Amino acid sequence: MSQSDSTLPAPRTVLIGRERELATVNAILNHPDTRLLTLTGVGGGGKTHLAREIAREVSSVYPRRTWMVELAAITEPSHVPLTVATALGLRGVSGMSPLAALTAVLRSSPAFLILDNCEHVIDACAALAERLLADCPDLRILATSREPLQIAGERQYRLPTLETPGVEQFASVAEIVQSPAVRLFVARAQDVAPDFRLTPENAFVVARICSDLDGIPLALELAAARVRVLGVEQIQQRLDDSIRLLTGGSRVAPTRQQTLRATLDWSDALLTSEERSVFQRLAVFAGAFSLEAAEAVCASDDIPADSVLDMLTRLVDKSLVVVSVESNMAWYRVLEPVRQYAMGQLAEFGDVAVQRDRHAGFYTTYAERASTALSGPEQDLWLVRLEREQGNLRKALEWTDVQGDGDTELRLATGLVPYWEARGYLAEGERWLRQALDASEASGASSLRVRALRGTGRLAFLHAEVNGSNYDEAEILHTHSLRLAQQIGDEPGIAAALNEMGMVYRLQRDFDRANACLLDALERFRALDDAEGIALVLLNLGTTASVQGD
Repeated sequence: MSQSDSTLPAPRTVLIGRERELATVNAILNHPDTRLLTLTGVGGGGKTHLAREIAREVSSVYPRRTWMVELAAITEPSHVPLTVATALGLRGVSGMSPLAALTAVLRSSPAFLILDNCEHVIDACAALAERLLADCPDLRILATSREPLQIAGERQYRLPTLETPGVEQFASVAEIVQSPAVRLFVARAQDVAPDFRLTPENAFVVARICSDLDGIPLALELAAARVRVLGVEQIQQRLDDSIRLLTGGSRVAPTRQQTLRATLDWSDALLTSEERSVFQRLAVFAGAFSLEAAEAVCASDDIPADSVLDMLTRLVDKSLVVVSVESNMAWYRVLEPVRQYAMGQLAEFGDVAVQRDRHAGFYTTYAERASTALSGPEQDLWLVRLEREQGNLRKALEWTDVQGDGDTELRLATGLVPYWEARGYLAEGERWLRQALDASEASGASSLRVRALRGTGRLAFLHAEVNGSNYDEAEILHTHSLRLAQQIGDEPGIAAALNEMGMVYRLQRDFDRANACLLDALERFRALDDAEGIALVLLNLGTTASVQGD
């Protein structure tokens, strides 16, 4: 039996922007208890490139005993042991199985084995790794996969995407170029356009490209390759359809790495039918979402709500969903290029309108719950939640507007008034409320419409206060709210409108009308036994007296 020395492919490009991750992985591998480490992460995330760099570094520790085995071309799981044995150059193994031959070689002295791209033959790779580690005490294995092997003793490291610049935080080209994602984009752009440079004119556009692509290395490389035929602004404008734009990779690269669609097709092919359904339905989310939201949107007759967590867990394991935990709560996210792929699949095989309706329905109810919670002891918690879900709230508003569902749009926008006020999103909130009021006008008078007019007037009032402009628009809206409340006999609405009008008149220095409105509101709130309303009016009466020098 003969074998080859270490088989390490020569790197063709320099590893860029992975200094922190390389140090972390090396630290894990250097721990005496680490015998199996699996690098997981999204397709096109750079796992193979990082593994090659690690192999180059550890080859000095395992001289002539470091091997890297590429498994992507295997179509039959039973061929995994033979493929590894062949990669090690084992010959003359008559009478021995490939597994027995591997065991004989790998237990003879310390060795380092890299199994690259395990996900499509994950069970066979897990079985092989478990057997080799049991029989070869001085063997260490590094596996790369879109999901973990899930065997005893496995340590996992989820390779993050490259850090992207927060455009609003940077003031100069020098600062933007420090971002790992930007560094990779520029390097690959210069491969096809040697004169390409970051300039004050293009730096922020490049930063937005990197952010829009969520720092996925393959996506950045494919986008950068377009620099030879497009300006960076043209590239950024076309990222709403990144799956179509990001093609044209290396002719000699594996097929799954030549286009973004190909690498995502590879991941999609590994899903069960239930996992695929949930993956497609998650495409309607924009940014972070909670488990509660996923259950509401993804559950159906074929996928019960109580099984969505299991499906979500599997999609996290398969690197199609990213999870983070903040303030003891898990938040999920589908990276934008991956989300666009899932949306394409949903449009082809599912029902986009049904999923968007579910999404809008959930966030409408969510906003109404938040509206109440924001005046209670959990205010800070709900402000954080709503900030994280801002993208979804905007998507829900957009969908209800496109569908002409004015009533739902009005419910959603009205529920968000306390949030918009607390966060200072005054102009945005006022715009959505006016749009919703126009869209729902045919529905006629209602307490909801009274609250919406009051909320619009409130934001207009605050907007005028911030900008130092007049309060005429706020007065018009509150007057309209008051008249509508009087028309339908909405006593809480009448009292609240009078309170708001009292504030407007005070700032217009019309103290007689201010006090008249506030005293009327106080009497009505007391009749309603509304402690919060009473407190607000007393505050405003006190402020009015103070302004008058009393």
